[in-house]
Amino acid sequence: MWVCVVRGGIKRCAFIISLIVAVLFTSSFAVAERAFDKAKMDQYLHSLADNNKATLSVVFTEKGQVTYSKQTVLPKGAITAFKGNQQYKVGSITKTFTSVLVFQQIEQGKLTLSTPLSDFYPNIKNAEKITIGQLLSHRSGIFNYTNAPEFNAYFAKYQDKKELLARIASYKPVFEPDASYEYSNSNYALLGYILEDVTGKSYTDLVQNNIISPLDLKETKYCAEEADCGKALKSFYFYQGHWNLMPQWSMSVANSAGAVLSTPYDLTRFIRALFHGELISHQSLAMMKGIKNTTSKGLFKLPFYTKSSYGHRGKIESFLSDVSYFDADDVALSVTVDALNHNFNDILVAVLSIYFDRPFELPDFDRKPISLAIAQLKKYEGTFTTPSVDVEIKVFVQDGMLMMQAAGQAPLPAEPYSLHEFEYKPAGILCKFAKTKEGGVDYTQFTLHQVDWILPYSKQ
Repeated sequence: MWVCVVRGGIKRCAFIISLIVAVLFTSSFAVAERAFDKAKMDQYLHSLADNNKATLSVVFTEKGQVTYSKQTVLPKGAITAFKGNQQYKVGSITKTFTSVLVFQQIEQGKLTLSTPLSDFYPNIKNAEKITIGQLLSHRSGIFNYTNAPEFNAYFAKYQDKKELLARIASYKPVFEPDASYEYSNSNYALLGYILEDVTGKSYTDLVQNNIISPLDLKETKYCAEEADCGKALKSFYFYQGHWNLMPQWSMSVANSAGAVLSTPYDLTRFIRALFHGELISHQSLAMMKGIKNTTSKGLFKLPFYTKSSYGHRGKIESFLSDVSYFDADDVALSVTVDALNHNFNDILVAVLSIYFDRPFELPDFDRKPISLAIAQLKKYEGTFTTPSVDVEIKVFVQDGMLMMQAAGQAPLPAEPYSLHEFEYKPAGILCKFAKTKEGGVDYTQFTLHQVDWILPYSKQ
C-alpha cells in the first residue's frame, strides 16, 4: 500500500502544533433508514476525535442509498477549516481505478492479459516475460520503487515519466515473473503509462471520461500535479503528544498507482457501480476479483466474520482509506482518514461491527495504567522477531519499567494497562501479549499494533 516514508527508514518531519479537538459533522446526503445503533456509531467516532485517535469520514450505503454518513474534522482556527467538499488523497485505491481502465481496454481489444510488457517498455528487466495480467496481480517481480532508500530524497519532487521509468528499469527483479507475489507500486505506474500509449490519451482524461463523468463522481479527480489538488485536505501524524503536519508528496510520484482524490461517498458510488456492471463486464469483474488475493487484479477479498467484501485500501502521506463492497448485502463502505493515532484496522472492525449489529464494546480511552512488580515485568523480557518485516524488538526491564527497543531505534517505555496490554501512547503503539488456553499470559508471543500495522512477534 502507499506509504509516506519507507518502513525501517521513516522520515519524521515534526512541525509541532497545538493539540487539536475535533468536532463531528453530519453530511448533507439524504440518508436511508436502516436498523442499527447510529447513536453508538456517533459515540465511537466522537471518542476517536475527542481522544486524539483519528479524524475521519465514514459512509455506508445500502442498495445505493446512504444509510450513514459522518465526518470528524479539525475545528476552524486549529489547522484548517472544514469545507464539505474537501477531498482526501486515497492512495492505492487509485489502483482499482487503473485496473478498471485496463479491463476496459481489454474489452475493446487493445490489450490482453497476456500482452507482454516488452511491447511497450522492453528496457525493463524481464519485460519479455512479464504480462499485463502479472502487472495487475503484482506477480511481475518488478521492485517497488517506493521501497528504495533513495525514495525519501525525491518523494516531494516532481518526477516526469522518463525519470520514473528510468528508476523502475534500474532495479533488479525481486523474483522471476509469476513465480511469486509481492505488492509493487511499480506495476501500476507502468500500467498507467501503457494505458496512455494504447489510447493516445492522458491518464487524467481516461479517468475523467471513462469513470468519473459516467458515474457523476462530483468530488473525485486525478491529481497529476500539485496544482490539480486544490481541495485536498492535508494529513497529520501524532507524535510526542501533538498532531504534526505530514510532508506532502509530489503527486507525480504517486501517479496511476496512488494519485486519485475522492470522498467516501464518491468511493461507495464507484465500488457499487463496478459490481453492478456500469464500468466493465461481469466477466472482467470476475478476473479483477481473482480466485485468491495473490492472483486478484485491483481488488482484494476482505473478510469480516461470516461476511466478505471486495475492495482496496490506500495510504499516502498520513492519509489512510478503505472502500469495500458486500455483494450479498448490497452494502458499500468507505472510510477515509486524514489524522490517525490508532490502528486503522481496529476502526474498520468497529464501524462494521456496529453497522452489522455484531457485539462490540466501545473502547475506554480514559483507562489508566496499572502497576506491575519488577518480578512480573521480567517475565516479558526477550528478543522478538516477526516474519512480516526485518525489525527485531528487544523487551527488557530498566529503572522499573518495561522497555521495547526496535533494532536501530531508541528504547521506548511500555506502560501496562493489563497483564496482556502495554502501550506507548505518544507514538500510538499497542503491544498485546497472547493468552494461554487458561487465560494467562503467553510470554512468547505478542502482536504489535500501530496505525496500519498489525505485526505478530515471537520470542527467539
